[in-house]
Amino acid sequence: MRSSSIKRYCKGNNTWALVTGASDGIGLGFAQELAQLGFNVVLHGRNLTKLEKVKGRLQLEYPNVSFRIAVVDASSTSHKQIGKLVASIQDLHLTVLVNNVGGVAKTSPLELLAAEEIDSAINLNARFPTQFTRALLPKLTQSKAPSLIMTIGSLADFMVPYTVTYGGSKAFNMAWSSSLALEMKAEGKNVEVLAIPVGKVTEVGHNKDPITFFTPGARTVARAALQRVGCGKAIVVGYVGHAMLKFILDILPASLFAGVVVPRMKGLWEEERIKRYMNIMRTSFQLWRGRSIHSIRQQIRRNSHPSVYFHIGRSQSCFWVPYLDVLRHLSRLLSSSNHS
Repeated sequence: MRSSSIKRYCKGNNTWALVTGASDGIGLGFAQELAQLGFNVVLHGRNLTKLEKVKGRLQLEYPNVSFRIAVVDASSTSHKQIGKLVASIQDLHLTVLVNNVGGVAKTSPLELLAAEEIDSAINLNARFPTQFTRALLPKLTQSKAPSLIMTIGSLADFMVPYTVTYGGSKAFNMAWSSSLALEMKAEGKNVEVLAIPVGKVTEVGHNKDPITFFTPGARTVARAALQRVGCGKAIVVGYVGHAMLKFILDILPASLFAGVVVPRMKGLWEEERIKRYMNIMRTSFQLWRGRSIHSIRQQIRRNSHPSVYFHIGRSQSCFWVPYLDVLRHLSRLLSSSNHS
């Protein structure tokens, strides 16, 4: 395997890299790997307390490296906030930008997602990386020194049902990054633009599964991505296990792919639906605890048509379930409570 050219972007002790979404997971892995290579690192995230803890930990691990914190919520940030963030690092010699921040793939049919959830996913995965990179480009290109823009994508960026907003926004990332790579060449800019799709990763906030060949740790994925710097491609899978999965996905006929993926994703949606359903039942049990079983059963008989639905939850996490099922389960819960 060819050696990485990441070191060409680290010239002296005053070179900086910026990693978005660096509080944990792959972003933290990038911060660790870049610090180990000698880069000073700007840690971006939305939680100041969490970032300060990460900064303190990294400072102990890498005492000869400097760290800064940049706080902004990528899911809802304004142009003005992005401008302030960029202004706060104008004194740094920045040569590397890692667009890592992104939302978790939420398993749900599109019609059941709240409008705010869709906007948040698009902002995290597509809008923020685009606007932030645009704002930083003058700084990355102000000198003749080479610079690097790396964007982290996903293998779930095509034909995956029940995660359509996530997949679509990640597909945008890949098209946007590869187009920007050509644009930098056309403009004569000394900027390498590289997109890295990744598969399932553990040691991240939403997944603490054991490490396997196809489910590597977050830092392993970050290290593998940095090893692809200078490969000459616009899009390349970093980690070898994920590359093997991508190869299999690419050669599968569309009908066979659908036959494998659709039942799997439908099953994941059913699991998610049950989790939400049980949360609703626990909430409903507390809300309806003072009601008699007789009154609830009367309501079940009055609302016996399965097309009647019950809506519960905040606008960020609303969920529709058959009203009849809610009442039936509630009746069982109350019966069990009264007999205990």
